[in-house]
Amino acid sequence: MQKIINTTRQKLSFREGWVVLFLFFILLGSMNSYAQEKNQTAEIKKSNITEKINGVKYYMHTVEKGQTLFAIAKAYDLTLNDIVLENPEAIDGIQPGQVLKVPTKKSKKNKTEIAPEGADYILFRVEAGQTLYSLAKQHKTTVEKIKALNPDMQDGLKGGQTIKIPATKEQAESSKTEKTKATSTAAGIPSDLEHADTASVTNYAGSKKEEYNIAFFLPFHANEANELNTEKIIKGDEQLPNKSTIALPFYEGALMAIDSLKKRNFKAKIFVYDIDDTDSLNIVSLLKKPELKTMDLMIGPLFGSSFMPVAKFAKEHSIPIVSPFTQINKILFDNLYVCKMLPSSAMQLELMANYVVDSFKTQNLILLNNGSPKEVTFYNAFKKAGNKALKKAGGTANDTLREARSIAGVESMMNSAKTNVVILPSNNQSYVTEFISKLNKVPEKNKIVVFGLQSWLNYDNLDFEYLNKLSVHIPSNSFVDYTNPATKDFIAEYRARYKTEPELYAFQGYDITNYFLTALHKYGSGFLNNIVDDKSKGLEVDFHFMQYPLDSGFENKFVYILKYKDYKLVKAN
Repeated sequence: MQKIINTTRQKLSFREGWVVLFLFFILLGSMNSYAQEKNQTAEIKKSNITEKINGVKYYMHTVEKGQTLFAIAKAYDLTLNDIVLENPEAIDGIQPGQVLKVPTKKSKKNKTEIAPEGADYILFRVEAGQTLYSLAKQHKTTVEKIKALNPDMQDGLKGGQTIKIPATKEQAESSKTEKTKATSTAAGIPSDLEHADTASVTNYAGSKKEEYNIAFFLPFHANEANELNTEKIIKGDEQLPNKSTIALPFYEGALMAIDSLKKRNFKAKIFVYDIDDTDSLNIVSLLKKPELKTMDLMIGPLFGSSFMPVAKFAKEHSIPIVSPFTQINKILFDNLYVCKMLPSSAMQLELMANYVVDSFKTQNLILLNNGSPKEVTFYNAFKKAGNKALKKAGGTANDTLREARSIAGVESMMNSAKTNVVILPSNNQSYVTEFISKLNKVPEKNKIVVFGLQSWLNYDNLDFEYLNKLSVHIPSNSFVDYTNPATKDFIAEYRARYKTEPELYAFQGYDITNYFLTALHKYGSGFLNNIVDDKSKGLEVDFHFMQYPLDSGFENKFVYILKYKDYKLVKAN
């Protein structure tokens, strides 16, 4: 323990002795994995081992080498959804030796269905691989009737999409009496890119308390760092674990937020757990700790592989849990208590499309389709949201985004009398770099504005001169305005306290902790009832949560649109 304390002090700008505090809270060490790889079998057989858990009977299936989640579900005559609902951690992949709880019976009620009160249809969450034909057959209707109820369904079915399906007589009758969690205006329930701004009618129990219990799950990797050579670290020959360098500044910012709230008479007990997201046994052991059931809020784990089992525990004990860095929406599925800080890629593209139309709807809009199968979802997401926004803004049927497939195509569509807005939804660094370089050579008479993706901020081979000349715009979930007086105060206090400069993770730790603890202070442990309306601005992140329907969690939908101007990255929205 002393070795890691000393190493951390010297490596991180010789920080003062307070660094010992974060180590004091670490409750778990790393443990050896017990999962052993078994021989691959040609055919998956049902397990002969069963177990009753909370009164429900399950097969206990041990994953063998080469087995997939889909194949296991098929062997037990179940759907992927049936398996994932009982084993949320499996959504990030399965490993040989892993034990899955497999239901012995199919769920009587499809948890992806909801019947709005008085409606003659049901709302259905599409699973990956389903087709209109299979859904029509399953629900005893026709493909034509499903299409008639979903006129906006132009791009086919997608996993996670919510569609309307004609209700059977039994479903229509029961919907009149059954209390559901849907609103009466069910037609407004969103599809992939159409999200609701109001919370469901779920009531989160809770009250104000004198003192709250807050848990942080952070990958300090203390045991791993203890094995490092201190002298080599100081010389730069060895590094602290990568995730430790994220966890430490994040927690530093969190401590500053906690201290600030103490001045407002907020009282809390802080529990910090060193979580190893590569060690499933470590996570299982941690979740057996009795004090975890008493938490009022959990922040972390930071990454999806370890977040899922902890989120399942939080759901079972009705504890709000925050995911700081996971972008994918699957962590929200079937868990009312999850709050996801990062907007999904689809959300970023939707909001960027709305901004493009709001700002440039009368200009020359050109959407580039580079033909990459891996990026077609980005292209389709922007196209769908952009065309919808254009129509809403008063456009006609012909007023749609123009499509180009190459730099030559873009150049042929240029209009010197208008601003040429080129949208390139690509994460391919070499392709983006080459495209921006060629676009820079387009004749000066054409005014050009480019819109890209957040990943571009990490491309070090993009010419800064080109970014500035083309007024490149990029969506981002975070932005630090260093001219803001509050930001300057934070930096000054951070320097004085930790003897180093704050990294972006420090700002995030401060903002997230400050927002959620303030919500606890204002509303009590049932603060999720108020989170949709409780919008707030942070130093790096703004908070504007929305809730998906169908018993899922909350997503922060705020996205900055940043642009290069006068050789600086500034906010455009």
